[in-house]
Amino acid sequence: MRPAPFMDKMVSICRSLDATFSTYMSKLVSPGVKACMKERRPLNEEAYEISLDHYGCIDGPKSGRLRVLSNAPKLFIGLSFYFTGDFPSAYEEDLQDLVKAAGGTILEKDEFPAPSCNDQTAPKVLVVYNLDSPGGCKVGVEVLILWQRLNEAEGIAAKVGAQVIGHTWLVESIAAGNLQHFVSC
Repeated sequence: MRPAPFMDKMVSICRSLDATFSTYMSKLVSPGVKACMKERRPLNEEAYEISLDHYGCIDGPKSGRLRVLSNAPKLFIGLSFYFTGDFPSAYEEDLQDLVKAAGGTILEKDEFPAPSCNDQTAPKVLVVYNLDSPGGCKVGVEVLILWQRLNEAEGIAAKVGAQVIGHTWLVESIAAGNLQHFVSC
């Protein structure tokens, strides 16, 4: 398990993978921990709960805490994810760990379920591509690379009846504590 990140003094959290993971697992270290240590006893965590991240997502830690307390199903239960494109391997592994922790399934190329007319029996498959700019390139080349990644993901999704998402959808959903809307290009 990853160590829990600390929050800044602005009572919002910078969205790193570690912070997102901790938010989902309801293990975010906050100023409340310092208060508990000072008082030498457990205090009500709600008073110290972060309600806003730097990207405008509201109540992610609260949603994570309530999900854990109520034994609610994990966020990505019933969803299968296939990663495609140019992800740095360590970053892709971190994203996949996040998906697994949230109850999702990671698919390999030969593991796609057969497309089905009955949506209730087939798991929802999401093809994840890297939305990050490749960097170090001229702007036109960066745009071309991003379009190639999207086109590759759309090609795979069309073959297996899946939905295409950028990797940021994973982080946004975890940070918000609920599945975000799918955006089509």
